[in-house]
Amino acid sequence: MLLNTVSVTLLFMIIGLPVLAIILFAIFPKINELSFAAPFSQFIPQLQDERLIVATLNSTRLALAVTFSSMLVAVVLAYMRSKMAESIGRMWDVLLLIPFLIPPYIGSMGWMQLLQSNGVLDQWLNINLSNVLFSFSGVVFVITLHLFPVIYFSAASAFKVIGQRYGDVAKIYGANSRQIFSRILLPLIVPTLLSTGLIVFVLTVEEFGTPNILGSRFGFQVMVTAIEEKMSDWPIDLSGASVLSLLLVVIAISAYLLQMFITRRFACKLDNQTMTSVPSKNVWFSVVSNVIFFIVVCLAVVMPIFAIVSSSLMRTVSLGLQWDNLTFNAYTHLFFSNSDALSAIYTSLGLAAMAAVITAIIGMLVAFTLIRLKPRGKAVLDILALLPNAIPAMALSVGLILTWNQTFWPVTPYNSLLILLLAYVCLMLPYPIRMLSNAMKQLPQSLDEAAAIYGANLFVLMYKILFPLMIPIMVASSCIVFAISTRELVASLMLVPAGTETVATYVFNQFDQGSISSGMAMSFIVIVISGALIALGQYMSKRYLS
Repeated sequence: MLLNTVSVTLLFMIIGLPVLAIILFAIFPKINELSFAAPFSQFIPQLQDERLIVATLNSTRLALAVTFSSMLVAVVLAYMRSKMAESIGRMWDVLLLIPFLIPPYIGSMGWMQLLQSNGVLDQWLNINLSNVLFSFSGVVFVITLHLFPVIYFSAASAFKVIGQRYGDVAKIYGANSRQIFSRILLPLIVPTLLSTGLIVFVLTVEEFGTPNILGSRFGFQVMVTAIEEKMSDWPIDLSGASVLSLLLVVIAISAYLLQMFITRRFACKLDNQTMTSVPSKNVWFSVVSNVIFFIVVCLAVVMPIFAIVSSSLMRTVSLGLQWDNLTFNAYTHLFFSNSDALSAIYTSLGLAAMAAVITAIIGMLVAFTLIRLKPRGKAVLDILALLPNAIPAMALSVGLILTWNQTFWPVTPYNSLLILLLAYVCLMLPYPIRMLSNAMKQLPQSLDEAAAIYGANLFVLMYKILFPLMIPIMVASSCIVFAISTRELVASLMLVPAGTETVATYVFNQFDQGSISSGMAMSFIVIVISGALIALGQYMSKRYLS
């Protein structure tokens, strides 16, 4: 009972308070004065604001367009993957994991260096696609290249589960390949597409970097950029930001709950029907499939990374890729001088390391409570543990500001590095909780029973028996938390104290100030380090669980 109380209290202080603050400030605009006067008085004025309506419609339109285009790309690739030899398919799978390692804001900066006026394509081929990039279609294109793998991997698994059996039966009755795909295979994977499509929808609604970097060039504003504007431009509009944040939370949670319902409702239908897919013997189909995969990998992986690396090596971006314009000065400037870059690196590494340790400890405590103790009211703990998955980082950042930037607190972490640490812990907690809970489910209950026979209490059971067995998963989850925390943009932009920079804000600010080479050098280092740590965490987790 004590552990359950401690777990719920910790999660409520870290996660529940910011969410509660958003709700209270949206309903009671004077709650910071401890007054419940004029409830809902800000709703109608804010909801009648034409800019807010446009931003909400833009967010919805963008999310729907990205979801549809991601589904289209993912389904085509997943179907081709199901017909490939396993060795070749695995190679493409590994390459299509790389877009996850490129933060969207860095990818957007890379595409700007490629397609804008006097960009790489303009200099080499005299092709200026800035009008395409700085448009609604351009924003959809860039975000789709980052998010379509979310649907692709699930759809490929679904095709593999369905197998060859239905197609073989359909062929006996005279169906051609198009009919088999459209009338049999596609309907069977619709639940998978809807489930993962909703994840893409939520991720697009909460995406800040790409709409800010590309959308600001043609006056395209979405909900998250509107919230950031309300919190950064004077006079600061707390009530407007809280109403817009609440609306964002409602949209995200609704989509998340619908995704969970679809997953639980339809997952079992495919799980009971497992068949092995047979690689296609059609040579032309194999050639076309590999060519299409090659084109997609070039667009999603090769071109953004090429733009990032090449821009980081240019002494002057306007002179382009010429031998006498290439230098490693941007990299040496990051590490071998008393620069803001080195300070940003130290700040991010320190915060990420502390967040990794704290989330691992809290994750272990919550996982032990949920899986081993199974207390009454564990649903509350479950909801608090999963809440950051459903709430956009922008909304959580606003909630933290509304919570801790109040005069009635005797001590507050606001306007210090502690608020950033709190934000990272809040956003990253679901990773260790999910990983440690899954691992703890696999430990036999006989360990608990044996400990009880020898008189061990709960503390001894957790500290001396389960904790040592869970160390590999704790380390694995810490690697993932550390990697993602070092590149977190939204919380860093919203909460970083004056005069302080993190790696993400350094990259963002360097790009705004025109110091492209320095920003891109930092971006490349972030991609390599975070990619290596995430891969290490996933490898350790899979090895332990196997």
